[in-house]
Amino acid sequence: MKIEFVQEDVLSIPDWNATYILKPDLMSLADSIASFGVLSPLIVQRESNLVIDGSQRLSLLRGNKNLYDAIGGQIPINYIDCDELDAMFLHLQMNRARGAAVAKKISHIIRTLKRSRKYNIKDFEHRLSMKSVELDLMLDGTIIKQRDIKSHNYSRAWVPVEAPPGTVDKAPAIIETPPNPDR
Repeated sequence: MKIEFVQEDVLSIPDWNATYILKPDLMSLADSIASFGVLSPLIVQRESNLVIDGSQRLSLLRGNKNLYDAIGGQIPINYIDCDELDAMFLHLQMNRARGAAVAKKISHIIRTLKRSRKYNIKDFEHRLSMKSVELDLMLDGTIIKQRDIKSHNYSRAWVPVEAPPGTVDKAPAIIETPPNPDR
């Protein structure tokens, strides 16, 4: 793999991009880039400069001049020779292969980090964009096991969108949702 460096204006985000990151996770990604740079190169179709993987990182860099300047105005990319259909397929493969975060394992990691005393509560709240209620739940270590699953109303973050009515809390006045109607 040969990593090349380009400026953001040569890259394009395809209209078939199927990823979306909610604002708290996007803020955490921005903090990661500010702290460590772009750790993984964007995957780009050589012929068209369409971003196959990394559109959220590119959007962040485009929307934040300080972040873009902090990485030296050069984005690491890996060009892939493929047609647009292969690019679409690869996009799906890469995003599905990442899987989903498991709350119990996240809780274990957060408790380990907290015990290390290297990080304080503000680090978790800022760098992981966690509200204190969520952080308390993660640090408590019980997550869901002590809840009566059948009678508890879980927040939307813990329930699939297909959940039956009454499974989730009442929605707050403003709720961020992905832009596609099937979510």
